[in-house]
Amino acid sequence: MRTMRGLGRRERLLRFSGWVLAWAALTFAGTRGSAGAAAATAPAAPVSANSPSPVSLPKPTRYVTDNAGVFPADRASALNEKLAAFERETSDQLLVYTAKKIPEGTTIEELGARSIRSWGPGQKGKSNGLIFFIFPDDRKMRVEVGYGLEGAIPDARSHRITDEVVKPFFRQGDFAGGIEAGVDALLSAARGEPFAGTGKTVAESSNGARRSVPVTKIPFAVVPIGCAGLLIFLVVAAIAARKQSARAARYRFMTGKNPPPSFGSLFLPSSSSSSDSSSSSSSSSSSSDFSGGGGDGGGGGSSDSW
Repeated sequence: MRTMRGLGRRERLLRFSGWVLAWAALTFAGTRGSAGAAAATAPAAPVSANSPSPVSLPKPTRYVTDNAGVFPADRASALNEKLAAFERETSDQLLVYTAKKIPEGTTIEELGARSIRSWGPGQKGKSNGLIFFIFPDDRKMRVEVGYGLEGAIPDARSHRITDEVVKPFFRQGDFAGGIEAGVDALLSAARGEPFAGTGKTVAESSNGARRSVPVTKIPFAVVPIGCAGLLIFLVVAAIAARKQSARAARYRFMTGKNPPPSFGSLFLPSSSSSSDSSSSSSSSSSSSDFSGGGGDGGGGGSSDSW
């Protein structure tokens, strides 16, 4: 009887030990699984601060960006207007960008490909844009051509323009003349594509759209406020007219003469202000700012040095 009882205790002890070991094994396995899942879902290690980031140039606001200072102001303005007029006629957007040196950490090819994507020259769906880069201190230049102008300006033709047209000027130190000659050759080549303009640049169309507000979008509160303002203006004008009439009568009583035409006039037109407004409107209408039309990128181009 004692033997049976001893075996029973021993069996119960073995069973209890087995349960404890099983529980410990399951707990350990669960802990390892959670750690593995956490490691799998953990974010990637942050990029080292020393790793280079892509070098990009700020989007220009003019067709000609002369950071290298190779153009006199009047010639840069004239070239800028020529490129704006070309966009109005053909919808093609050609840009000129100069800087003394290529930024560190990139190549002229990488810079060109990145810039034509981020600046978006050319019209959306056409990609008829082009950027002419010049870096005088590095003695390097590049023509980056959008997809839509590849047929008219393939790589071989853009290289021939930089090699045969632009280089002779650059070797003589005439950067402005070389760029102007190169731009003329590129504009002539770009006419080989059958694109037509709208008579306005993208920037001019955008400015016109911002100035014209549809009536349906005018806030409802503007109508009563405008009516109240008009009513106040009419009341003030009526009071001023009565005062003017009284002053004129007093003038006639004191002098026996009729007052001069300009006596007490309420609203004297200012010739200076009108001339200023006309000059400002003409200057705003003649400004040739650049705004990318939404081109998707470049299909090719050529680099050169001298």
